[in-house]
Amino acid sequence: MRERFNQWVRANDWNMYGILASIFLIWRIGVVGNWSIECWVLLCVCLMGVRKDQIDVDWKRFFIFGIPLLGVFYYFYGTGNGFWWDIANWMFEKNRHLLQWDNFMKSIPLNSAGWARTFKSPLMDQIMGWIYNYGFVLSLWICIVRSFWTKSIKKMMSYALSGHLLQFPLILPFYNLILLREVWWVKGQPDLLHRNFATENELLVNVMNCFPSMHTSISFAMLLLALREKDKIFKYMMVTYCASIIFSTMYLQIHWVLDVIAGMAFAYGVVKLADLIIRLASNLVPSRFKGFYNAKQKAYAKDTVAA
Repeated sequence: MRERFNQWVRANDWNMYGILASIFLIWRIGVVGNWSIECWVLLCVCLMGVRKDQIDVDWKRFFIFGIPLLGVFYYFYGTGNGFWWDIANWMFEKNRHLLQWDNFMKSIPLNSAGWARTFKSPLMDQIMGWIYNYGFVLSLWICIVRSFWTKSIKKMMSYALSGHLLQFPLILPFYNLILLREVWWVKGQPDLLHRNFATENELLVNVMNCFPSMHTSISFAMLLLALREKDKIFKYMMVTYCASIIFSTMYLQIHWVLDVIAGMAFAYGVVKLADLIIRLASNLVPSRFKGFYNAKQKAYAKDTVAA
């Protein structure tokens, strides 16, 4: 029986099964995120030079750990949005904001970032709207998906921890303490994102959490990590895209300049914290696990020699 099982295992192309499962999972991530064609194009461009950053791990061994990990991230992505808004509503209803900064931020010269709209047009509004609307999660997913194809569990965890996994819990105390609404709302201007709010409560919940800017902190964390990669195409694309996300928050009159600065400082701290966690966790991983993950399969070696 055992011999038959081993023969069946050897007779199947597990690399192909893993690739197909990975593509399906990535497609599902895009479906849940309602990705536009531009999102997929951006992802494809960022994957063009992925081999330059791949590590020497057998695909079959990587898929054993990589696919379940990507599946866990996908699961929390699908459920996390509702959880986040439950927390936001709870904070609004409990009214725990000890500091109210609307007037303070409005009084600081140039802090409203009106200068960011020196050159504006309907087309620019549309482009910046697309960048802002997708930027909160797309910048992170591009990095996680790319790190998956580099066959690096460590990079997947680095991007995930530096993104929402650590930033959500660490930023909540700021949002619970500080009430600061979006620039357009405080200044009595139209919402350039043209959002429709069913109730006044929904409007206030959406515009109240500004300091620090999490659009900025997520994208800046991804930018910092992308600079560590070897592939220049990926680095240039992510620097451009992430910088555009940060600029869009000011162009669209959503975040104050100090929100953006605070978001960048917050992101830097989270990236360093994620590095520390991964370094400490790596020391706790059993050597047997590391050996299995990094070792080449004997069958693969034999096939290479035979070829």
